[in-house]
Amino acid sequence: MAKVLEGILRERNVAVSHGEALNIVARQFGLNDWNTLSARIRHAERSDARRMQALQCWDFIGEHPTEFDFGLDEDARNSGRRAALIRYSGAKPTRYREIKRVFGTLAQTVAAFPYHGQRIQIEADLATEKVSNGATIWVRVDKSPGNVLAFDNLKDHPDSGWLFGDNDWTRRRLVIDVPPDGGMLQFGFFLKGTGTVWCADFALTSVGADTPLTGKPYQKPPRNQSWLLPDNLDFSKVANLIP
Repeated sequence: MAKVLEGILRERNVAVSHGEALNIVARQFGLNDWNTLSARIRHAERSDARRMQALQCWDFIGEHPTEFDFGLDEDARNSGRRAALIRYSGAKPTRYREIKRVFGTLAQTVAAFPYHGQRIQIEADLATEKVSNGATIWVRVDKSPGNVLAFDNLKDHPDSGWLFGDNDWTRRRLVIDVPPDGGMLQFGFFLKGTGTVWCADFALTSVGADTPLTGKPYQKPPRNQSWLLPDNLDFSKVANLIP
């Protein structure tokens, strides 16, 4: 494109260098220079490649998943380290009305039965870049869909919880009790708002009762629980996906 532009301008006796032509092309895309546009192109190419693959056993959950870049990064932060990533750069146009509503997570769901009555520790290494509203790991135990028995996302740990802005590799750890009536165990890492979070080396282990919990202790729920019940059977409730 830049060479075509150079040729057109040369025919009109306007002399520009190749570098100047590249910067002119970048400005047509609303960017300041070619280096910025080139970086955007590389990001887009890597994102497209990730969409052609799927991380086995992991599911991406988000209100508008097509606006995210997520999946495997073979060279996370140019470190040579393999990691999963979630990135949100503020897609235009976007279906999110506010940045604080942006949320995406890569999660794994397994049976809780092998861990009944045990205290488990989940940990992973995280790194972030320009994260606006937070990123970290999380864990949840459900008895059934909509019936949460235990949950922790380190929100109440300001010194060892959510990461904001730019952070090099940082270890995060959760400790939770798995109730004896747990049906599903879910864990993963999430991004809120804009930015990028990388996650590597997830580990799940059983620990002793002398290891402190990072969240609130499990309390058996009352009988009048809030169940997830059938709804919208006549298809009258719809969600507007276009702002």
